[in-house]
Amino acid sequence: MTLIQRSTLIAAAVAAYLVGSWPTWMLRDFVLQVFGNPPYEGIWILIPHAFLYSTLPALFCIAAWVVLAGIGWMPALKLSSRWRTLGWGLGAGLVSIAILVAFFFATGQASAFHEPQVDPWLASANVFSNFYEELIFRGFILVALTAALGFGPAAVISSLAFGATHTQYPLVLQGLIAALALLWAWAAKLGGGLLAPYTAHMALDWLIDPIL
Repeated sequence: MTLIQRSTLIAAAVAAYLVGSWPTWMLRDFVLQVFGNPPYEGIWILIPHAFLYSTLPALFCIAAWVVLAGIGWMPALKLSSRWRTLGWGLGAGLVSIAILVAFFFATGQASAFHEPQVDPWLASANVFSNFYEELIFRGFILVALTAALGFGPAAVISSLAFGATHTQYPLVLQGLIAALALLWAWAAKLGGGLLAPYTAHMALDWLIDPIL
């Protein structure tokens, strides 16, 4: 691979990350203001997750992936619904849950857990936003950077970038999210498709969100 090819892939990965900030948040704020800044509940949990939070970078990733795979600079998108893929995803998801629970107990935050309170709007919203995030981070960014730099550096960089997007959490929790993302990157590699990290992500959110 030439220097121009590597540089282009790295630049495309950086652009995919930056689109998640601008114009994504400008679009989100504009739409919410048009509708009177509705409270984050009910349908207004689903709508931002489905259309506002990660939609633009996901669309950018699809377009860039089609072009760059079409000219042979990176592999094509692989979803893969094989049992092996789903198995790696479920395994990574369960390990992620164990790590997260252990972290909260080890840091004296066990009181953060409560009786299950399932929010069907949030559970439905995660179906969309988690897929977008996997398409962006364990999908396009990981695959593009792997083609340019190799899997190890790509997994670390994409995982740190994923952790850094969770600015609503304290820095230590962003670091934990990055560590879980690194596990999901390995699930994507070993499982052979994007549905592996997506399964891990969904398992974590669907099982942890109701109790944490």
